[in-house]
Amino acid sequence: MTIFEAIISGFIQGVTEFLPVSSSGHLVLIHELFGLETESLSFDVALHLATLIAVVWVLRKEVIDVVRVMFSKKIFSSLGLKVIVATIPSVLFGLLLSDGSEFLIRSTKIVAFSMIFWGIVLYASDLIARKNKKSNLGLEKISWLQSVIVGIAQAIALIPGTSRSGITMTAGMFAGIDKIRVAKFSFLLSIPAILGATVMSFIDVIDKGLDMTITPLIIGCLVALVFGVLAIEFLLRFLQKGSFLWFAIYRVILGVLILIIM
Repeated sequence: MTIFEAIISGFIQGVTEFLPVSSSGHLVLIHELFGLETESLSFDVALHLATLIAVVWVLRKEVIDVVRVMFSKKIFSSLGLKVIVATIPSVLFGLLLSDGSEFLIRSTKIVAFSMIFWGIVLYASDLIARKNKKSNLGLEKISWLQSVIVGIAQAIALIPGTSRSGITMTAGMFAGIDKIRVAKFSFLLSIPAILGATVMSFIDVIDKGLDMTITPLIIGCLVALVFGVLAIEFLLRFLQKGSFLWFAIYRVILGVLILIIM
């Protein structure tokens, strides 16, 4: 892998992991336009680790609060436990696809149509969210039902082109959570998801060894970290007054471009 490929891949991973635009859709398009060959298990681990650090850093206050409450008497009503429960559906769905059946849904057309369909649904949820008043409640006030709904949505994100952050925010807004809280909950929910993927891949890396040179790996990791932090901070500020409409339009345009180019 070249340094250029590492920078492009790190940028895509850092930004699209947290913005509701789908990393798989961008990877399909970038690979087609530039002919990038970026398949590397070691690099995949590095990028996941970088985005994990990014979300923990930006939401460090919330993460500390979650950990603190998890070791208190309030554990059974804590936000941390809700995040764990919400993670279960995606774990089960991931195990279901681990037999190789995930390749049945990995096609360019599925990526494109997922981009378009979920982009439209994202905007519909945004219209619903506008009717909900901004809440001053903390994340811990998100209900168990809302947590489960968002968790089920995260499982659907295993379908390429869906966007994990996009569909979890969409589901959360339909469930009555305001934009800022649903974005933060989605980011917190990404922590066990990214951590799980990192650990599983790291086990394979230990078994197979490093499969690329160290320089592009480090550069790609740093790029993913920096742009991951910027993406999270941007979205949280943007949603104070902004709309998901622009992300929905972007998704639809990108989906159409993939269908045309492919």
